[in-house]
Amino acid sequence: MGILTTLSTLFGCGQNANNASSYSTDTSKDKGAVRKPITKPVENIVPTEDQKERRLQSEAYCTAHGIPFYKNPNSLFVDAEDQVTLRTQDEVLDRALALCYIGLKSEDLEQKHLDEMDKTYDIKSKLSPEEKNYVDAKHPEEQQKINANWRYEGLHVMLWALGYIDSLSYPDHMCDVARDVKIMHSLGPEAFRKNAKLRSKKEILDQADLILRLNWACVNARINNQSAPGKMDKGVVFERHHALNWLIRYMNEEWDEVTTDT
Repeated sequence: MGILTTLSTLFGCGQNANNASSYSTDTSKDKGAVRKPITKPVENIVPTEDQKERRLQSEAYCTAHGIPFYKNPNSLFVDAEDQVTLRTQDEVLDRALALCYIGLKSEDLEQKHLDEMDKTYDIKSKLSPEEKNYVDAKHPEEQQKINANWRYEGLHVMLWALGYIDSLSYPDHMCDVARDVKIMHSLGPEAFRKNAKLRSKKEILDQADLILRLNWACVNARINNQSAPGKMDKGVVFERHHALNWLIRYMNEEWDEVTTDT
């Protein structure tokens, strides 16, 4: 665990401030940028009871924080509980490790430490194709580095889903990277897997529904040349939406292809 011991001094303030300030969902895909959210065509859904309850709960949250929400009662839902198969616990554990690794690389951690982490956790086998391209690039593009740094927010969601973080706080600030990395460091490879307990489908769907509505509000504000409502950080919202959509297998898309439809 020597590699993660080294990390405890690396994150005094969390994410790299320069990277965070450069976040964009509007850059083109071929430049390695995060995909921009897509607005779904209007649907005509007859919601199930759990979908209606989940939506009402999310709308109450929005109201409490002064965030507008989508009003059409027959559109914009996450799938009903009986239609969703979550990612397995092992998949979530592997994704957390991959996201931690690329985040650390974006912080310019020495290669010898990255190699040690790879050896300890078998990281390379867990990376997505785009992550492998970033890791293997001799001279990564700046946008690749920025995107990798923002994936700490996805790591935060994975640690929550695995029961290592009690709750996902209001998305007006970036996650505490030092704390999240410390969680993994303090456990080590075996205990990190053994002590994890994937949250229930209901808990994860509740968060997926909420982030869907929060991201809709951010996208709506952007379209109207307004700041994100409720002082939300649109980057945090976007990354949570991406991670939660992956967790609920939205459209059965793999990590690199996950969309954040609103």
